[in-house]
Amino acid sequence: MAGTSAVTDPTVTLPDPTRTALEGTGASAVGKEDFLRLLVAQLTHQDPLNPMQGTEFTAQLAQFSALEQLININKALGKLASLETAFSQSQAVGMLGKQILAQGNTITISDGTASNIIFSLGAASDQTLVSVFDRQGGLVSVIDAGARAAGQHNLAFPARNAQGLALPDGVYTFRVQATAADGKEVSAQTFASGIVSGVKVAQGATLLTVGPTEIPLSSVVQITEPKPVPPESPAADPGGSGT
Repeated sequence: MAGTSAVTDPTVTLPDPTRTALEGTGASAVGKEDFLRLLVAQLTHQDPLNPMQGTEFTAQLAQFSALEQLININKALGKLASLETAFSQSQAVGMLGKQILAQGNTITISDGTASNIIFSLGAASDQTLVSVFDRQGGLVSVIDAGARAAGQHNLAFPARNAQGLALPDGVYTFRVQATAADGKEVSAQTFASGIVSGVKVAQGATLLTVGPTEIPLSSVVQITEPKPVPPESPAADPGGSGT
């Protein structure tokens, strides 16, 4: 037909819409605006001989909507985490001067006086042994606490080793081993106690200063007004009748 030239090569070379849309942005990750820019670029540079189908366009719009929702959720979670951190810090400040009970197994000797040994038994025991260790993990005393009922117990520690010699000030750890009358092991949970004298935040965690130790806020199980708790007496010489 006159005036009409034959099409010998129907292939049309188009620019890469992804590269074109992101050129100059320096973006290493595709965000909401980048995604929209990509979609517009794809529509602008689509092959006129093979245009995008409606279903494809709808699917990409759905992806864009999902991406926007994920970005909004991520922002909301970030704000929630900040609020949670602020709340924890505020709660921790309110603990200053309070007596706390926290999950742990430390006792402190200060000026020759030791804090109490606190533990809880899951059932009644026929024999209860409390081993005390120094910072290096060396055994310094073993207390025979005898038979104990189920529940929480608060024992005095005389700050002396197995030979009756005074222990130096510092932080010590303890372990409770309890057995029932039938010889089966009784579960024991140990605690640390003291008055909160300071609060600090380290690596995203809120720590309470109790004497020379730092206790995570998340491990606190009880908060009370400071008052002396009368300790129970061990069944045997608390100075350490063990090894």
